Formats: sequence, structure tokens, C-alpha cells
Amino acid sequence: MTDTPRRPRGRRPGRADTKATIRNAALTLFSSIGYDKVSLRAIAREADVDPALIHHYFASKSDLFAQTVLDLPVEADQVIAQVLAGPRDAIGARAVAAFMAAYDSPDGGTERFTAMLRSAVAEDIAHRPLSEYMSKELFGPIAERLGHRDHKLRGQLAVSLVLGMALSRYILRLPAIESAADDDLVRGLGRAMQEILVEPW
Repeated sequence: MTDTPRRPRGRRPGRADTKATIRNAALTLFSSIGYDKVSLRAIAREADVDPALIHHYFASKSDLFAQTVLDLPVEADQVIAQVLAGPRDAIGARAVAAFMAAYDSPDGGTERFTAMLRSAVAEDIAHRPLSEYMSKELFGPIAERLGHRDHKLRGQLAVSLVLGMALSRYILRLPAIESAADDDLVRGLGRAMQEILVEPW
């Protein structure tokens, strides 16, 4: 009499579709409870995988969000480094330019960003994963690295500036903003962004 093979205990090992499983689980949690309250362990539980597998595929929660929700192969730290590199008096313009480059990138796509923005405006939900991610992982850290104690406020003001532009351009479709060249928007919004992120109050 042969022994009946036992089902292996524990979480399933990595396999070909594990990355997709993790991304789907992350998308579900980010969409339902927002960015801030989601942990990598919670995503691992949702995906029924070992937490170590998430670190195998993604560098951080920020990286997982960027690749899953924004569909961008760019880490937040890379964007921050690009914005802070160069003259201090042009940080605001570089920050706006970086946002617009991500919004219009072939990898992310205007349609995906706009769908998220439209959902955030239309749906009655308490959590906004896109704005939470941008304030916590991008603009807030930029203000913090520039030495501002009120970096959380500055980060959220920066988010309101660029998402307000995106709302006006891609959803409300205000004619002058919709037809404006990217360079003109960067120049105009960059001044306000410089005040928000860089200048002392």
C-alpha cells in the first residue's frame, strides 16, 4: 500500500504567474483601502504567497504601486533624484516636467492616469491611492529633503497643483490648458511649484 502524497503546507512557491498574482492582489487592496494603509504583508496574504516573493519582484511598496497601478517602470527614488539634480531655482519646473512626462509616457499612458483621476473625482470613496502615493512617495519627500518641517503639507499642495492641471486638461478640457504646449505649462506651473516645494514661508 502506497502512501497518499500529502499536499505541501505553507504558501505556494514562486511560479510563472506569481508576479501577475501579486500585482492583481496589490491592485485590489490599493483600490479598496488606499495606498497608505496597504502593507506588503497584506498584499502577500491577499496573493497567498510568501512575503519574500514580493521583494523578489518589486523593490518596495512604492515600486509595486508604480508598476501595478500606474504601470510605470520607474521608482519614486529615481524621480526624486532627477528633480533634485541641477539648479535649486529650477526644482519646481523639473517637478512639474517629471509629472507630465510620467502622465504622457507610452508606458503609463494618459488614458490610465485619466481613468484613475476620473474615478477619484466621481466615486464616493475615502481613499485616493494616486494622490496618497504622490504626496507620500514623491512630492512630500522632495520637500523633506529640502529641509522643510511642513513637508507633508507642501507635498499635498504639490499634488493638488499637478492633479488640478491634469483635471483641467484631460477631464474638464479647458480649451487654453488643453491646447497649451507642455513647455508653457511647465513654465507657468513651475513657478507655483517652486514656491510650494522650495521657498521658505
